[in-house]
Amino acid sequence: MARQTTSLTATQVKNAKPKEKKYKLSDGGGLFLLVNPNGSTLWRLKYRLNGKEKEYAIGVYPTLSLSDARAKREELKKLIADGVDINQQKQTNKKILKQVEQKKDNSFYKVSQLWLKSYEKEVSENYHIKLGKALENYVYPFIKNEPIEEITRLDLIEVMEDLKSKGILETASRVLMLLNKIYMYAVTYEYVKHNITADIDKKVILGSIKKKHYPTFTKESDIKALLLSIDEYSGDYTTKKALQMLPYVFVRSLNIRHCEWSEIDFIDEVWRIPASKMKTKEEFILPLPKQVITILQEIKKFSSDGKYVFPSFRGKDNPMSDNTLISAIRRMGYTKDEFVPHGFRAMFSTIAYEKANVKDGHTFTSEVIESLLAHKEPNKVKGAYNRAEYVEPMRELIQWYADWLDEVKNDK
Repeated sequence: MARQTTSLTATQVKNAKPKEKKYKLSDGGGLFLLVNPNGSTLWRLKYRLNGKEKEYAIGVYPTLSLSDARAKREELKKLIADGVDINQQKQTNKKILKQVEQKKDNSFYKVSQLWLKSYEKEVSENYHIKLGKALENYVYPFIKNEPIEEITRLDLIEVMEDLKSKGILETASRVLMLLNKIYMYAVTYEYVKHNITADIDKKVILGSIKKKHYPTFTKESDIKALLLSIDEYSGDYTTKKALQMLPYVFVRSLNIRHCEWSEIDFIDEVWRIPASKMKTKEEFILPLPKQVITILQEIKKFSSDGKYVFPSFRGKDNPMSDNTLISAIRRMGYTKDEFVPHGFRAMFSTIAYEKANVKDGHTFTSEVIESLLAHKEPNKVKGAYNRAEYVEPMRELIQWYADWLDEVKNDK
């Protein structure tokens, strides 16, 4: 005859005190209270499955009361009767819960920031900052804290349609490309199984996008007026010198504003722009025409004791701000639809191509023109060869262009 176990009472459970060794208080049906020397009291269930005796941790007393423990016992005994290994099921449930919590932790913000950090060495500092701002301004307001696995194509389309409604289609197109890079990273590191941006038809969402070109001047009369306006600029001296140099070197705004004296080689008459400041992530050696050497010698008297060639008017230890050149051009009377600092690059490109192999023009090839614009050659081997081959032609072409600008300005 099987030995009968007397059920526990709530008072017995409450008064259970720790002893030198752990001990059990049985409630029957496999349920017992384990009292440990350290004072912890734990509900356990002893059961048999497939001929093997096992033990299951139900919970902690008093968090789980006697009545709650009994209810849990009955629930578990039903599962055991159906052949379920309740310990294995617990482990599976823990794993699923962990995966769910992990998915919540893998928000779009977290994954996009991990990608942004990994992409830092692939682009220039200025461009990397722009990518971060694009996420902050255009994407995070919609999906910042959403688990990346739960984001749908419609969520991304909402981002695109918001930008479309504001009339900034080119920005929408660039944001979609940005999202594609993030999702490629997410697929690579298994944050998501599929790149959902690949299933978005940009033309359907945004329609045809006409590429917007930077406003510039290509007529000699307009170019002359601009150059004379720069010479007559009455604002900050450093800003004026930067504006005088920019037409001759036609680099990106970041490069002229962050130009350092350590990058200028007066002996070889070149400007060595480090890879960290270049969109191509490669060092760029730009030959300097005589006119630029003169401008640098003039500004050197003012800023050579500092780091930057064209320091901020707030202090020589800071570079010129992003808005300084734009504001100066506006003060000269040019609107954003007429001219921007980047327009000097478009001006050079247009003139260089128009004046190639014509009377009073030059004889340099498109490869030399593109080299002066620091446009990257897709073929790395060919690109390295071209940089070496075009050093002297680049110097000759940039000097020709500088002389041409002076002739236009002085009506020669």
